[in-house]
Amino acid sequence: MTYELGEIIATRELYLAEDDGSRRLVIIKLGKPRQFPDSSDFYVPFQITGIGSETVLCAGGIDAFQALQGVMPVIGAQLSALNEEYAHRLRWEGDETSAVGFPEITAQ
Repeated sequence: MTYELGEIIATRELYLAEDDGSRRLVIIKLGKPRQFPDSSDFYVPFQITGIGSETVLCAGGIDAFQALQGVMPVIGAQLSALNEEYAHRLRWEGDETSAVGFPEITAQ
């Protein structure tokens, strides 16, 4: 299934520190929670632009709140993978430690 971002309710700007000292803008866009068309469950679409595939992805839950809670670590995992791929050069303004401000899914 493909997802559309729809109405954007939040954004976060990151940047990729390029080898030449320049910065590439990376934007995380969070869509408004919506109900799946064939279910009572909800999903929250998101998109990371400026790096990677820029595909709209989502996380789901039994209601809009659970979907919102679930999307944050999914975004964190996507950013962590991109940060690994780009040699830990992804930055959130004001934080030079490679933290990008999203929780990450951890193995237990």
